[in-house]
Amino acid sequence: MNEPATRLNLLDLPAHEWREATSAAGLEPYRGDQLATWVFRQGVFDFGAMTNLPVVMRERLSELFVVEPPTIGQRFVSADHSRRYLLQVADEEFVEAVYMPNDSRATLCISSQVGCRFACTFCQTGRLKLQRSLSSGEIVGQVLRLLADAETAPTRTNVVFMGQGEPLDNVAAVIAAVRSFQDERGPAWSWRRITVSTVGLVPEIRELAALGAQRPRLAISLNATTDAVRSELMPINRKYPIEELLGALRDIEWRRREKVTFEYVLLHGVNDSPEDARRLGRLVRGLPAKVNLIPWNPIATMDYRRPSPEAIERFRREALETGIDVLVRYSRGADIGAACGQLQATNSAG
Repeated sequence: MNEPATRLNLLDLPAHEWREATSAAGLEPYRGDQLATWVFRQGVFDFGAMTNLPVVMRERLSELFVVEPPTIGQRFVSADHSRRYLLQVADEEFVEAVYMPNDSRATLCISSQVGCRFACTFCQTGRLKLQRSLSSGEIVGQVLRLLADAETAPTRTNVVFMGQGEPLDNVAAVIAAVRSFQDERGPAWSWRRITVSTVGLVPEIRELAALGAQRPRLAISLNATTDAVRSELMPINRKYPIEELLGALRDIEWRRREKVTFEYVLLHGVNDSPEDARRLGRLVRGLPAKVNLIPWNPIATMDYRRPSPEAIERFRREALETGIDVLVRYSRGADIGAACGQLQATNSAG
């Protein structure tokens, strides 16, 4: 007896291609638009619940397609109302995503890989090593699952690729997801609402820049002001040192009022000196830069320490005096293991 063919997960396609998929199945193309409305506007993933479609058509769709966002394995709620989700994807693998509400808005921190191969020494995810990359449908599906689980639908959603994995190590799927988020028949979000973070993969930064008007915002994980220190913290720096990374950024044609974000994790006695602050200002000068200083979020298995509040403020003032836009960003969800650097696909709360 022949095994049934694998059904296509429509989330692997941008919404405007759903018309072609339904047409190829012998259905009217506009049915693809109806499906997209149910999925992206109403958060319905079960064809059987799409009541404006004939019953026979719903059965036919179920034979050919699925709309399968990752499923919720566990959910942890922080005192600050952030939520960390342990999501099951294909092959019984798990990734994490974080929902951070702010009044009527929400920011969703999503993963691009199961684990990570870049082994930044201050980050818990890097210790997992890379298991596999996610498909574009698994990336888009994280956003849909978190929004469907929200108690109140946010009036505005921002998506940041800052969860597990290095987004530009999975650049094809990430670009496909970025395009899906901007698709007019899908979420139809502006590039301003999508941020991709990277440790600094220079060729892939250029590939992202080639998207032109569809290019999302960029965030660069910098974390040091000399190649010696950055190479110790972030081994990728040995392949793409600071000046090569900054050179790729200077080649980008930045849009009006757009800024590139530099993430700088402050580690006591490692990268938090006044000299580091002044060098930081010199490094990013000439770029439309915004610097987020992130006091390190403690991880029990690591020997790093968070600088004192006085040291953090001194660093901020020194950097500010160089003329750059700099602020301290304290991570949310630390009590549930959802803060920057803490994600590790664990079923414990912190």
